[in-house]
Amino acid sequence: MTKKTLLLGITLFSMFFGAGNLIFAPYLGAQSASDAWLALAGMLTTSVLMPVLAIVIIAPYQTANNMISRIWKPLGPIFMTLVYLLIGPCIAIPRTASTALEMWTWLVQGQWATILWIVLFFSMALIMAIRPGKLKDILGKVMGPILIVLILLVCIPLLFNEPQVVAAGGIYASNPFFTGLNEGYQTMDILAAFCFGIIIVMNIKKLEIKKEKQTLALSAIIAGTLLASLYILLAFTASQNSGIFQPLSNGAQILSLAASMTYGSFGQILCGLIFLIACLNVCSGLLACCSEYFHEHFPVLSYFQWLMLFTIAGAITACTGLDSILSWSGTLLSYICPLSLVLLVFGVFFSIKDRRFQTK
Repeated sequence: MTKKTLLLGITLFSMFFGAGNLIFAPYLGAQSASDAWLALAGMLTTSVLMPVLAIVIIAPYQTANNMISRIWKPLGPIFMTLVYLLIGPCIAIPRTASTALEMWTWLVQGQWATILWIVLFFSMALIMAIRPGKLKDILGKVMGPILIVLILLVCIPLLFNEPQVVAAGGIYASNPFFTGLNEGYQTMDILAAFCFGIIIVMNIKKLEIKKEKQTLALSAIIAGTLLASLYILLAFTASQNSGIFQPLSNGAQILSLAASMTYGSFGQILCGLIFLIACLNVCSGLLACCSEYFHEHFPVLSYFQWLMLFTIAGAITACTGLDSILSWSGTLLSYICPLSLVLLVFGVFFSIKDRRFQTK
């Protein structure tokens, strides 16, 4: 494994690991408590193994669009355009700003302060995404490693506390593995895997790596390893302190209290930085992926023009209409995720068929 591949793996990890991923694991650990390993095994199956396998399956085709088009040529652009719109400007892009803001409400108060926050957030994401071929340097070398270090600073001190493990609570008490399986599925990272390859392939070409397909697959494995490691750390930390964390209602509250237990009032800032960086990483990655895809398939606008369009749309939606969009788009996503799994099965079938044809 080369340094270039490791860099691409960290970049891909940074694009996956947003605020949603950040809060699922500690909440799962606190609720499953003594059964944390069973619940975590379920979560890792759908939030790590499946997305990594998705990218590995897509790798021989380079993009999901190419893979799906093997079934029926128009299906690739139709399906992927819908996916990019849903996990891009309709849901995930505006939600990153709103989620990051939740950890800074003690500082950002009032309507105009909120609007200013959203404008600054999207301005930073725009700057990060303006050159998609440079994302490997921004996410892989800087933002990704900083995020990992900050999470370690929150979790590691708590591992040395005397364990306060209680019995599993709620639905985790009766079925920890399948509850964890469902929680991991809710991250929707399977759909993100369909989209992120386009940027990683671009960065592979920028690095002048010859074995593009193998590098894409290996980058996914590295990203999956990092994701799994952080999920395990976050869940195990919450599980070991489940006597304290289990009454809390979500993972954001757990991380905020965890940081405060070690660092006092500074913990609030530390936790806010973790959410801000995680959300910025995902937002910039999604902006780059969506803009590159739409520029490639609808070249009437340049990459920069698509980027500006999606940035402005995301900011406006974050300010005004996110709740109404989530009410219908979330339902649509619940149908698209199972369909994406079916498409991956076809991808495996065509790969096997192509290999058999080549050996004859």
